[in-house]
Amino acid sequence: MPLRLLSHPSLTAAQLRQLHGHLLTASLLGDRYLPNILLRGLLPDAPLRALALFPRLRRILPAFLPNNYTFSFLLTASIATAIPIPSPSFPSSAHTQLICALHALAVTLGWDAHAYVSNGFIHTYASRGFLDAARRVFDSAVLARTDDVCSWTSLLTAYARAGHMDDACALFDGMPHKTPIAWSAMLSAHVGAGGFGDALEVFDMMLRARVRPNRAAIVGALAACGGLGALEQGRWVHALITATAGRMDGGVATALVDMYAKCGSLDSARQVFAAMPEPERDVFAYTAMISGLSDHGHCQEAVELFGRMRDLGVRPNEVTFICILSACARAGGGLVSVAKEIFGSMSAVHGIEPGVEHYGSLVDVLGRAGMLAEAAAVARAMPMRPDSYVLGALLNACRVHGGDGVKLGKQVVEWLAELGLDHSGVHVQLSNMYACSSKWEDVVRIRSVMEEKKVAKVPGCSMVEVDGVACEFVAGDRFLDPCINTVVRGLDQQLRLLGHDYRHLEELSNLA
Repeated sequence: MPLRLLSHPSLTAAQLRQLHGHLLTASLLGDRYLPNILLRGLLPDAPLRALALFPRLRRILPAFLPNNYTFSFLLTASIATAIPIPSPSFPSSAHTQLICALHALAVTLGWDAHAYVSNGFIHTYASRGFLDAARRVFDSAVLARTDDVCSWTSLLTAYARAGHMDDACALFDGMPHKTPIAWSAMLSAHVGAGGFGDALEVFDMMLRARVRPNRAAIVGALAACGGLGALEQGRWVHALITATAGRMDGGVATALVDMYAKCGSLDSARQVFAAMPEPERDVFAYTAMISGLSDHGHCQEAVELFGRMRDLGVRPNEVTFICILSACARAGGGLVSVAKEIFGSMSAVHGIEPGVEHYGSLVDVLGRAGMLAEAAAVARAMPMRPDSYVLGALLNACRVHGGDGVKLGKQVVEWLAELGLDHSGVHVQLSNMYACSSKWEDVVRIRSVMEEKKVAKVPGCSMVEVDGVACEFVAGDRFLDPCINTVVRGLDQQLRLLGHDYRHLEELSNLA
């Protein structure tokens, strides 16, 4: 269609005159639906061309007045190009200017008060990180009484993604009508922020308010149970699904597999996975099951499941490869050749370029197998800068294997310092490495360096579920239940009666 030429990045004056003549002879200049039809036809595949077409349409069609549909198409296109794409038509700074220009035009034409348009601007501003602008549009919509659940949830989600959970919670508390979408948005916000306990509190409040949880709320509640290791609560949610929904879809079943695996009930995860119809076992379901098998030490079974997945034509994604390489690492050196083959197949067979996490997993595989020189060579040959996970895996391997690894470990620590990644855990690892080699002078030196730099190790924590309640324990906590302290002292006395030498152990615990 000749009209599609209007969206081309560069047109000569002669081509524009030719197109104008075509519009005149075809009597299309008076068609008020034509501009929106053209814009919609370019989405979602060509958002930049849609944005380039809009000003040309306004020049060629003087009677063209954008309406709510026009702004919807343009905002969709601007969100799709939020990550700057190299283009002579739209340099990176133009994206921000474009949104403001569209907003000004909407205000001029009176469309800014339309609920659909205002929601679009809230979402667009929020997606670019302009939370103040999004809030101003939202407040205007509330005053004009054109706000709806989309207005509230868009801003709530934006606050949560920016880490402003207090603002998100305040907004949720102020909602006049909390729909299932709003409840699930608040629940998902807590899960995304790592507030698993808060997420389950929201889920409980949702049920008490007699609001039937939707799919997103169920998946979020299961993710929270998995994050807390709250098995009994997870089983209760599973029973709720069975009682209210009967048959569950693949996404919910995948969430159940992930929850059971993280809560330590691998058999339950296997049962849910086995009960899934074959067509619903997508890459996410297989990845969750492979991850669960890996975490529980069933590494060979994880590799076999990965092979079955490929044989059935299910294409692995980036996360799948991280999980299966982690399984190979946990095998303790028995699956090095398998890991190398899988790593090599990422780009050669599946067209996925390995990322820093995949290189880190391969370094972990080689390091745990004692192949320190090869692991270090992989870390040095990476096409991107290694992060703390990659070098941390190499440093841990040096500590475990000792010997010549101590010298390499010192080099890794210097490497981490050069990259600005020498956090407290690195110093503790190095001191432990020296302690395992009985180099106590070096242990004291590292401890002195930590004290001079005021380096404090982030305390470790663990979690256990008792009577359906998840209890967290933090290393060094002096405010534990008296019964727990009594048990710990009793265990300490029993171990001392067995003749354990605590001199070096106490030194290490002080460092940690």
